Amino acid sequence: MSILLGKIRNYFTSSHLKINSSIALLAFMPLFAVAFSSNTITNGSVLNGVKTNVRVSCDGQIYEKDTYASTVLQALEDTPCKPEKNDIIEPSQDTKLSGGSYDISVVKSMPVTIMDGSKVIMAKSAYRNGRDILKQLGIKVHAEDDVMTELIISDFYKNGLGQKITINRAPAVTLEADGNILEVRTHAKTVGDFLKEKGVVVGPRDELTPSAKTAIANGIKVSVVRVKESEVVENVSIPFGTVSKNDTGLYVGQSRVESEGTAGQKKVISKVVYKNGKETVKTVIKEEILKAPQNRVVVAGSKPYGAGDLWSLMVEAGAKYGIDPGKMHRVMMCESGGNVFSNGRYKGLFQWDNSFYKWTSIAGVPGDYFNPRSQIFATAARVKASGGWRAWPVCGYR
Repeated sequence: MSILLGKIRNYFTSSHLKINSSIALLAFMPLFAVAFSSNTITNGSVLNGVKTNVRVSCDGQIYEKDTYASTVLQALEDTPCKPEKNDIIEPSQDTKLSGGSYDISVVKSMPVTIMDGSKVIMAKSAYRNGRDILKQLGIKVHAEDDVMTELIISDFYKNGLGQKITINRAPAVTLEADGNILEVRTHAKTVGDFLKEKGVVVGPRDELTPSAKTAIANGIKVSVVRVKESEVVENVSIPFGTVSKNDTGLYVGQSRVESEGTAGQKKVISKVVYKNGKETVKTVIKEEILKAPQNRVVVAGSKPYGAGDLWSLMVEAGAKYGIDPGKMHRVMMCESGGNVFSNGRYKGLFQWDNSFYKWTSIAGVPGDYFNPRSQIFATAARVKASGGWRAWPVCGYR
């Protein structure tokens, strides 16, 4: 380059052109910069100005040449082995070239016909293994699916060579057993064969749905219910009952407990059926009384009330709650005529509604409509609390 610059200098300082040589050189410097740039664009490819020797192995053919290409892809574009979609290129086509020597391997893709049930898919792939081809093309298969590959020589393909892949998909089965619900795939012919294949043992008492002879179909649900029977021995409490007997020494509505009851105990032997660990049926086989229960005995009064008896209760209630017993007597006679067992829409001596139970609880007497003591004391408690006979709007104001 120094010789060339010298010649140019001599040219511009010769007698033919009287131009300052320094100015001339400055004017031509951009041209030299372009001409001797480290990167050159040729045919649309960027060349890096560094010579690299590449040896390309392409489907049994060897191509060797020197190139100034920047990448493996650019180097291949300048050979008979031009890359196509789904070719396998090693190193990758984006690999940078920086001088020296590179061995490049290219496996060209070939046509592939994929038979997937009723679907026919046409594609290209450089892989030779059927599952590798399907993975490259994004076609999902399961481990249980059968993938069969065969090489085809036919004029249908441009180079006379292609591959055919047939996918025989395994039916999907939902298996419910031993607390798990799984979706699995199988080529088994029947439910029994399927369970044997998966290592699921069905016991003699277990329930299998559908039957073992049922043909496998896509989407079928197979259920195994574990059934277990066992004998259970329990000690069970026997509740006591309540018996009542009359006592003429007590008024009607009065009672007392003569003796408290006690629970008994028995041994019960049962057969229990469990399904998937849950009790479903329990059948008693035998019972043995270990201790008999003792009934509770209640003595109930049977002595009828007379007018004097009712008056005595009203005097007692009046003293407790500050109520005039004479007024209570007049209201009682107006309401029920003194009939302890009055049983119409309203009940008892003072013709109570359902609020009776609230006031018997407040008065501390039994909640019995036909117990004179309960009627009289509940009435007295309510009159005291409400400050008058407003709850008895007719008879209460006579």
